[in-house]
Amino acid sequence: MATHRKGYRFRMRTTRSQEQSLNRLAGARRWVWNWALARWKETYQTTGKSISLKQLSAELTALKEQPETAWLKEADSQSLQQVLKDLHRAFTNFFEKRARYPRFKSKKRDPARFRIPQRVKIADGKVYVPKVGQVRIRQSRPVEEKTRSATFRRSADGKWYVTLTVEFDMPDVPLPAPDPAKVVGIDLGLKTFAIITGREPIPSPQFFRKGQRKLRKAQRVLSRRKPGSKRKAKAKLKVARVHERIANQRGDFLHKLTSQLVNDNDGVCIEDLSLKGLAEPSWPRASRTPRWESFGDN
Repeated sequence: MATHRKGYRFRMRTTRSQEQSLNRLAGARRWVWNWALARWKETYQTTGKSISLKQLSAELTALKEQPETAWLKEADSQSLQQVLKDLHRAFTNFFEKRARYPRFKSKKRDPARFRIPQRVKIADGKVYVPKVGQVRIRQSRPVEEKTRSATFRRSADGKWYVTLTVEFDMPDVPLPAPDPAKVVGIDLGLKTFAIITGREPIPSPQFFRKGQRKLRKAQRVLSRRKPGSKRKAKAKLKVARVHERIANQRGDFLHKLTSQLVNDNDGVCIEDLSLKGLAEPSWPRASRTPRWESFGDN
């Protein structure tokens, strides 16, 4: 018996007070990340060694007793401790050359989000969030597995989503041999989206190009609004909604296509090809025009 994980993502139907509480939890996460990163850099510059996760956790607990940072008690303690674990993992990935050096989180650029490892439950179309309470969600399918963690994130257009990571057991049984008649190959391209064995070429949907007219109009209005004004915020929200619609169209297209391929075939063969590298020009980026050299006699 092997243990596997999968995720469920639901949109949250928050009230105004619940949205404010979620924003406070996300703000506390960002503040703790910046504080812990500053302590890490300060300790390394002073002693030449990294600060331990245990010491950071103790200092974070002590901060809640100080008057100027007593507001941290309003946030869930497990979500704040999870921030320290995430920062420790970020440094581990940096030292092992899997990621870049951790950076401070900006309120304007960093999306509002936080993660709670335990005590998040779903029942009767609602999700229980510590320090917030029961929040209604658009639950499209039941969640019967054991919840391992929950990540809450606010999209660019202001909508909150919850992603649940659950665990389930699957017996270790060998997979049946695929029927050769039901095995297809997929050749991804640039002019056409994909060519599948035995089917007509699938044209590129070009959702971005089809939505460029609305996007240009929304961005033009945004550029004319006064910085810091309410109209600027509304225009920014409209641009975010256009981007979200394009992203949803892409996701819906891919989900329907992949579901059809999995349901109709026993095996799918995909080439190991980087489409990003295929789309780039063959000459160097610094010089888009060919450079000619002369090799005359000296």
